[in-house]
Amino acid sequence: MKKSLGSIRKSFAPWLDPKAEPHISFADVTKKFGDFVAVDNLSLGVYGREFFALLGASGCGKSTLLRMLAGFEEPTSGVITLDGQDMHGIPPYRRPVNMMFQSYALFPHMTVEKNIAFGLKQDRMARSELDARVDEMLKLVKLDQFRGRKPDQLSGGQRQRVALARSLAKKPKVLLLDEPLGALDKKLREETQFELVDVQQDLGMTFIVVTHDQEEAMTMADRIAVMKEGKILQVATPEEVYEAPASRFVADFIGSVNMLEGVVSKPGGTTVIETQSGLVIRTKTDQETAENDKVWFAVRPEKLRVASKKPKTTSVNTIDGEIWDIAYLGDMTTFHIRLDGGQILKASVINDARLAQEQLTWHDRAWVSFAEDAGVVLTA
Repeated sequence: MKKSLGSIRKSFAPWLDPKAEPHISFADVTKKFGDFVAVDNLSLGVYGREFFALLGASGCGKSTLLRMLAGFEEPTSGVITLDGQDMHGIPPYRRPVNMMFQSYALFPHMTVEKNIAFGLKQDRMARSELDARVDEMLKLVKLDQFRGRKPDQLSGGQRQRVALARSLAKKPKVLLLDEPLGALDKKLREETQFELVDVQQDLGMTFIVVTHDQEEAMTMADRIAVMKEGKILQVATPEEVYEAPASRFVADFIGSVNMLEGVVSKPGGTTVIETQSGLVIRTKTDQETAENDKVWFAVRPEKLRVASKKPKTTSVNTIDGEIWDIAYLGDMTTFHIRLDGGQILKASVINDARLAQEQLTWHDRAWVSFAEDAGVVLTA
């Protein structure tokens, strides 16, 4: 039985060590295409053996950043270093990186074995060493029995693994993955996410993945950089990005969120916020605010409790509304509850019993409540 890699990932956090040096460094990097600024004065460090994700919508600059590291684009200004070496002027084929594209770019006339061996032959690797390396890669991606097949005889997931094996065959210091799972169906994509993490941990390599899929980034990455318009808005672990977003954009981009706008009526460790929806929020926060400051309170749908009667145990963070919509998803039910002020709250309730104990349905009145530490106060 394969040993769990959880203990390795749990203890891996070089970014918390002030003495640790990043394996890859972007220092004040800008990239312009004419008047368009694709990457805007960006600085970032990625550590050795890290699985790092660049996450953002199309056009945010994440693929441009990856292409500059690979050598397909040169920065307009700034410095990119890898393992202490300035990458300026070094062509792609001389960089210790390899890139796996979304299209996979496999040679259709070659077998799996020959596709994997292609780059090694270009480097004139000795035949015995080449054969051993190809065998190693085939076993790594569990395709040994398919070595004689051509790409059109493989499933999408198998072609993805051939592309991965070919990218890893030359044993680069860094593997760059540009939307690597975009062509796969949802179930296969979810399975492959864990396979990629296992491969990365087995090899002890640095992986950088570009994706617009926040679930993909959160599943695979040790840390995530959320990007918008060429800038990085937050770099943190998946848990930190989800539970403690740095801004409204990050909170909204990562998962579902209820955003309640209001004014601080009592600042301090336990802050009181009077919202436009009529809900008075009492929350524990480290965010510095002053009386009458305009703020937003972000709370995730799964943090909300839904009941047909007003909870007797609390008098704060409780409001009622009308059930506007319901989505039964099997493992959970999502309620859209319209408050009397017009705002709609989204609440996700886990279906931990085979049949719902409390049958709430469309147009029923329902009470929504949440704990004082359920959400986060945002000022931007």
